[in-house]
Amino acid sequence: MLVPHTFPRNYSGRFDELNTIVVDEIGQMLGSVQHGTTVAIKPLVLSICANAFSQYFGSHRFEVEDPRFQQLVRNFDQIFYEVNQGYAADFLPFLLPLHRQNLRRMDRLAEEIRTIILDTIIGDRYERWGEGSEPRDYVDSLIEHVKAGRGPALEWETALFALEDIVGGHSAVGNFLVKAFGYIVQHPEVQQRIQAEADGVLERHGRQVIELTDRAEMQYTEAVIMEALRLIASPIVPHVANQDSQIGGYTVAKDTLIFLNNYDLSMSPALWDEPERFRPERFLQQGRLVKPDFFIPFGAGRRSCMGYRMTQLLSFSIIANLLRAYTIAPIAGQDYRVPVGSLAMPEQSYVFNVTPRSCC
Repeated sequence: MLVPHTFPRNYSGRFDELNTIVVDEIGQMLGSVQHGTTVAIKPLVLSICANAFSQYFGSHRFEVEDPRFQQLVRNFDQIFYEVNQGYAADFLPFLLPLHRQNLRRMDRLAEEIRTIILDTIIGDRYERWGEGSEPRDYVDSLIEHVKAGRGPALEWETALFALEDIVGGHSAVGNFLVKAFGYIVQHPEVQQRIQAEADGVLERHGRQVIELTDRAEMQYTEAVIMEALRLIASPIVPHVANQDSQIGGYTVAKDTLIFLNNYDLSMSPALWDEPERFRPERFLQQGRLVKPDFFIPFGAGRRSCMGYRMTQLLSFSIIANLLRAYTIAPIAGQDYRVPVGSLAMPEQSYVFNVTPRSCC
């Protein structure tokens, strides 16, 4: 049910729809950036990602100034930050009583998210859905599945949790982009190459915006995204062994909880030359993008992250179009070091000097 939406095939109807949504959303947000000013990057990219997810999965666009939208984005981001902190109680459940106050706060934030989604994205769609209705998005697909009683069985309450997880995925994309821009602003030569690549594509096609179909012509920009993913080395969701296994001479019993050390895979000197350096060209060979087998930022196989294609597509469009229109630069005295080990960034993150490019 979810795959057609999270993995839109190139040039399919859903792919074209996502492209239109993202390009329009970026255009509106860039239009709000004042020339020659400073910009806090996190609120900007979170708003773009949140509205893109809401429109693509639920056919609903919020006004950016809508207090409900701002609360939705803020609540999702606070929950995302919290679950990425790696508390001892995550591994030692008997410590959970020490987190009761924090857990109550998370429950309150989640309840507020549910109310906003029901009032806006869902509305009366569940009640109006009837036999013969055609799904137009993920929300409709969920409603159809629940009302038709198809297997596997899915209660409406569970479907709402699934929708919240999917819409909340915008927080992961937004926080990743904050870190990616943190790397880019420290390396002006990288920014210049992205801009040159974008300029070349737009000149060849006679357009003013970068589209998702341009990814094949912007291999360096794609390499920048991959390098940012490598350095961030976000932890991969734990797995459980479904049978007794042998890995590297070690016995792994069925039902064992397994944590994949993604940081070691991404930062090992045995696998990468100068792994601590930000070098996007490591993913290029003769100008073409190359992905090593040991590079698995989203996991691998059937249990890989369902949102990885959305991350790739939105990251490409936002980075390419923002840097096509503007040059970002550090502010003297600001710290632009990118923290590792957690994808989540604090609410108050990087602020950049933003200058419109003369070509645009």
